[in-house]
Amino acid sequence: MRRRAIITVVTRNYAHYASVLLASCRATNPEADLFVCYADRPPDDWTEHVPGIQVIHGDQLGIPGWRSFTFQYTPFEVSCALKPYAMQHVMDLGYDEVVYLDGDMVVYGPLTEVFENLAGASIVLTPHLLKALPNDGHRPHERAFLVSGTFNAGFLALKADDTARRFLAWWQSMVSRLCIVDLAGSLFVDQKWLDLVPGLFEGVHVLRHPGYNAGHWSLSQFRFEPLAASSQTRSGVAVDGRPLVLFHFSGMTPAAPNEYLSSQTRTSLAEVPPLLRLTTQYHADLAAAGMARCESWGCEFDSLADGTTIHPAWREAIRRRHAGFTEIANPFDTTTQPHLLSLYRSIERGAHKWRKEWLLKWPREQGIAGQVRKANKTIKNVLRLFRGSKSA
Repeated sequence: MRRRAIITVVTRNYAHYASVLLASCRATNPEADLFVCYADRPPDDWTEHVPGIQVIHGDQLGIPGWRSFTFQYTPFEVSCALKPYAMQHVMDLGYDEVVYLDGDMVVYGPLTEVFENLAGASIVLTPHLLKALPNDGHRPHERAFLVSGTFNAGFLALKADDTARRFLAWWQSMVSRLCIVDLAGSLFVDQKWLDLVPGLFEGVHVLRHPGYNAGHWSLSQFRFEPLAASSQTRSGVAVDGRPLVLFHFSGMTPAAPNEYLSSQTRTSLAEVPPLLRLTTQYHADLAAAGMARCESWGCEFDSLADGTTIHPAWREAIRRRHAGFTEIANPFDTTTQPHLLSLYRSIERGAHKWRKEWLLKWPREQGIAGQVRKANKTIKNVLRLFRGSKSA
């Protein structure tokens, strides 16, 4: 029997997401060994909620210049950049098939179609779009996926062969310094790079099952309906008549349950009762898995050693090896390098030129109009405080 592994990557403040995901994997795919890779380390007294989970830490993956690697990215970007390294690590442990899943997912059934396709393919991907979208003025339009990516990087399955290893080596080379959110610069973390995979590598299978890696993007394409009892899924939901096996709760998390509405405007969860039921249960499961505690930890990569919040320009200075920063081995370390903070602040003024997206926003945010908006906001806040004290 082929050895199978499922792995997710999270920062420590998302440990509860990994717990819920991996519990669902254990219930539905018991033959697979389960791994979680923490980009930063949870407290020593943290106990995994799912017994038998194998834990990997990002600093164990052999990534050169680890401290600079993590500093150059936001916590979200770091988690994305670690995917090919974590998959390589698990593959090197001797697994024949490795599935990566984002932390904000739930598996409702056996990943049968995934493993069936790996029998004849090296790489399995899932596209955002399986149907043309209505040209009705609502979001999303097809052009949204020309920007964010054809394939969703929340799911990826590999067979441990030469093609998969070549793919991982290439993907690692891309995300080592180019795993950023810069849509104006045609970069969207690890995901946009997957657009090139079917052309660069043989043995790529596009899984066209609407019930795999469904998400808010699916709401514009398919109907979500109650499903009669099925051995293929515990979701009780059909997507375009087929069982919902894997759902991606992107933009439907407790902190921002309606964030998905910024990406699609054709329907709401209230209009899709079967999916609303799953989302409500998901939020309850996250709370039970220790959400409050995990969120209180924050992410190690948010601040310098002295607690100062890291400015985006400082990350970019390290990422682009800006003059004056190339010899810094640990960009977080203000304890033995007290000059770092002033060095970082010295480059903020001109940093808007470094990314196309920042350059486009700069006149609006930092120009006269931006200053007027900031002044108006300050005035409104003062008036609000004044009215509140007066009514009291």
